[in-house]
Amino acid sequence: MAMLTVACGAGSQLGSAFSTEWQNDGGRSIAALQRELSAPTAPAGAGVVVGVNGAGVVAVTLSGQRWDRPGRLDSRPVIAGDVVLLSGGGRLTALAAATGAELWSIESGGRALRGAGDDGQLTAASLGALNGGRSRLVVVERSGAVRLSAEPEVEIGAPAVLGGVVFVPWANQYVSAIDGATGAERGRLLTRRQVSRALTLGDGLYFGESELLRFDEQVGQAASGGGSLAVLPRREFPGNPRWFTPGAEVLPPKASAPDRVRRFALPKGTGKSGVSFDGDRFAVTYFRVAMGASAKDGVVRWARSMPKDVLGGAAVSGGFVLCSEDGKVSVIDGQTGAESASLALSGPLESCEAHGGSYQVPSKAAERTLAEQITEIVASRDAQMVPAQRFLMQELVRLPDDSVTQALIELATRPDAPPLLGKDAREALAGRRSGAEAMLAALEREYDFLEDVLLPPPVGPLADALLAMKETRAAPALARHLNDPANAADDIMRAARALEQLASASELSELQTFFALYRATAVEAPIVQATISVARAIARTGGAEGLALLRQAAKDPFTHVEVKEAIDALEAPTEKTAGR
Repeated sequence: MAMLTVACGAGSQLGSAFSTEWQNDGGRSIAALQRELSAPTAPAGAGVVVGVNGAGVVAVTLSGQRWDRPGRLDSRPVIAGDVVLLSGGGRLTALAAATGAELWSIESGGRALRGAGDDGQLTAASLGALNGGRSRLVVVERSGAVRLSAEPEVEIGAPAVLGGVVFVPWANQYVSAIDGATGAERGRLLTRRQVSRALTLGDGLYFGESELLRFDEQVGQAASGGGSLAVLPRREFPGNPRWFTPGAEVLPPKASAPDRVRRFALPKGTGKSGVSFDGDRFAVTYFRVAMGASAKDGVVRWARSMPKDVLGGAAVSGGFVLCSEDGKVSVIDGQTGAESASLALSGPLESCEAHGGSYQVPSKAAERTLAEQITEIVASRDAQMVPAQRFLMQELVRLPDDSVTQALIELATRPDAPPLLGKDAREALAGRRSGAEAMLAALEREYDFLEDVLLPPPVGPLADALLAMKETRAAPALARHLNDPANAADDIMRAARALEQLASASELSELQTFFALYRATAVEAPIVQATISVARAIARTGGAEGLALLRQAAKDPFTHVEVKEAIDALEAPTEKTAGR
């Protein structure tokens, strides 16, 4: 077949395909095309992971077959069905995804690869300048014959191919459906949602970027805001991970920070209308942390610490494939987060792309509880992980496990813990209502440099939690901590507040010692408040002798005025009660 070369200006054969003067047809043309193409489906393609290293491209199929291709690239590889596309050295090259064999190679026209699609017969690729602009669309047969080469004036995104029709997003709101044989526009989608990508995922064709519109019976309603949408929960995750990058961008061969912060999900049709996600799961990566969350509400269901930064991956049937910069490929069970298989590429890698194809992740039972998984990550000493650790700590404190309380105590008393993480642990401890035994054990510890106990326990948060649990067994240790100079003023204040209700006569000696030390010398507001709380505890537990002590202190002109006022407030009701 002769090549159709088009520079898409006014009057050209493809001019109408990207015309901004097109009149909105209410979705009729795209709906008619959907009915016509409802039978053809794009092949699932090979399950393959493709990495870029210093020498070129290395790949491994999910069945374990390896191949490589030397050479410099000017953009990241793109996997489209059974084809891997590369651009570099002025060429656009297609390789068989399963073997790495070259299928064809054509001139790139001084442009780099943006995106591509394939339906088993035709491959469509969009190219452009590294810094934007100079769009080019090519459609190539398996034999290498170029059916279409066009240079639209508009900026085009990543295309897809289905049943010989090329779907090309442009201007962030249109998708033009172009006949791969003639270049004629077969239909057009107008959507009010950001659309820079057309792609085949799982069992269907989708359009979008941050959310995906399914090419099904409802697609004609997109112009009025309808259609079957695949939308992930709008919950904030560390680093604000993206599902897909803008399709009009040329991604460099070397991954950057945003590539290490991603979402992965596999949408599935649910019938005539509606979209769900495979296994009700999506994955989030943040450098060396991977999380699996519910696709309904975003609640974290599993978490993993990865060996190195995750550079790329894909959602596949039954789970996820994640590729780390050291070349390790982890196959993760989507339900449990357990690693059900692993492969290796020749690393270290600069970037990595993955495609699941028809691969099914083997199921594997959870190796540890969610609390244990998160605890391992939160305990990491890698400062880069703090945003993920703080996020996961919010998930951790929702769990009732006693082990969570112990993990928080350890983090709050770790000298090398990042300040924000230690602060979060203390706040979380104050809200715990389980793990009393771990809390009581922690209170028995005291700062001791010689014994390598470099921080006192988080007395204040523990006091708050034990008070809420009405745990009177905490009183002896809390009373001792009142007079420990290693404790901060805020911790002492909170311990004293707990002792107002938890103390008994057994703690009277410690209470009286503290009161004698601070009733006249307290300067800091927390210590003043602690002294008032201790006075109330003495009044409640000390009987007549305790009350006499307080009365005598109130008469002393050196007693802090706020303490005196608090004692006066205690005396009147006590005397009334005694006189009954």
